[in-house]
Amino acid sequence: MADRKCELLRADREAALMEKRQLARDLGAHELVKQLDAVYAALQQESSFQTGSDLSVGYVEKLAEELKAAMADLGVNTERLDSVRVVTTLSDAVSAQMTPFSDGSGLVIVSDGVIAMCSSYSQYAALYIDRWLDGRRLHASVKSRMYRNADVLTGVLRYNTTNQRVSAVSTQLGVRLSPRGQRVAWRLNGLAYRFVIAHEIAHHVLGHSSAPSSFAPGEHVPVCSENERRERDADLLAFRATRRASEMQEDGLLMELEAVDTATKGALIAMLGLHLTEQALFVRRGCTHPPASTRVAWLLDELEGQWKKIMQKFLRIPAEATAAAAEISENARPFSWGSLSSAPIHSPMPQSHLSAISELDAIQCLHESAQLALLRDRRGDSPAWLAEGARLAFEGNPLAALHCWGLSESVSHSLCDPQRALTFFTLKDHLARSFTKQGMTGDWLLVYSMVAATLVAARLNAR
Repeated sequence: MADRKCELLRADREAALMEKRQLARDLGAHELVKQLDAVYAALQQESSFQTGSDLSVGYVEKLAEELKAAMADLGVNTERLDSVRVVTTLSDAVSAQMTPFSDGSGLVIVSDGVIAMCSSYSQYAALYIDRWLDGRRLHASVKSRMYRNADVLTGVLRYNTTNQRVSAVSTQLGVRLSPRGQRVAWRLNGLAYRFVIAHEIAHHVLGHSSAPSSFAPGEHVPVCSENERRERDADLLAFRATRRASEMQEDGLLMELEAVDTATKGALIAMLGLHLTEQALFVRRGCTHPPASTRVAWLLDELEGQWKKIMQKFLRIPAEATAAAAEISENARPFSWGSLSSAPIHSPMPQSHLSAISELDAIQCLHESAQLALLRDRRGDSPAWLAEGARLAFEGNPLAALHCWGLSESVSHSLCDPQRALTFFTLKDHLARSFTKQGMTGDWLLVYSMVAATLVAARLNAR
């Protein structure tokens, strides 16, 4: 059954790439268009390239086979390993999960959003590691901003989460790295990716099954078990498998100390990336992975004293930035492109887009009273029904607010169903479509739908 479901879930990444290219053209991001064209041209040269196929299949299957071989080498039952499949998805409706089936097979599903998030951490970590490897001292202002506080990494992460919350598009800022730094970043991100997959495979091979999955549209199976012992066991097996896969891949060329160092950092990055994805992008997450702080503590407990100190130092800035990037409130530090001007950060997006993301992040972090006032502002184009829905949401009646804003009864009940996972973008998109049908257009459509979704999301989270 896992094989059948895997085929159904495979994404047309060629179409997705073309959609992203068109969006870049619409935004005037000419540099990004050139980058995407280069990526597509390279893909077309691959012998496995097929129009309309999932372009990630080969890489994902390679990682899965490496991890399965590593787990087998660690003594895991090969029959259980043979019965699990891995697929990635463009959808952000899940972060990472293992879906069990009644025939004993299992399917690991990992979203692209998680991998993009891990990439941002990996690039930042590579810059830090590169600095210490060659002993160069960065410009004083950059050193201060990048290594004495979490502002720069927070900004990089918030840019990612705001884009995904508002438009469901994973658009990252880049970090200027040396060739060696780029190799370090690529390796760390690959290890983080392996750990995410390995954790879900571990649930399957360790027999951590929940209720069998069906093929019903819109199904949602809880991401992880509520049993922390099972989560810890899955994390530890995933860490061992990630480290062993790296050693096997390098065919003994990788020094043991380097294997421990990079595998541990990859695992920690994966934990932080998953945590931020689930905290920032989901309104309701269902049964998710334990908090990153809990998982990090489990992993650090497995390390010897000196290694534990090294990893605690490595984690300080990323952990602080993760907490700051997940904060959506008046206490948050919204994304600001201007604040990153002295850091080695770049973007192929035009200034207008960067400024728009700054403004949207600032708006979603306004105090609720300010958001309510924005939706009830009769001096502008705010209609009466928008103000009434805002009042209902503010008073704690999200279902009535959604009805007032024009959503159908079935959609409203689905969005408010505590048993269903819900991303912020899904909620915002439903509201934007409803507002459009009622005649709302222009720049205010995005602002109003995002603020309305923010008000409702706070109430749905509290239910």
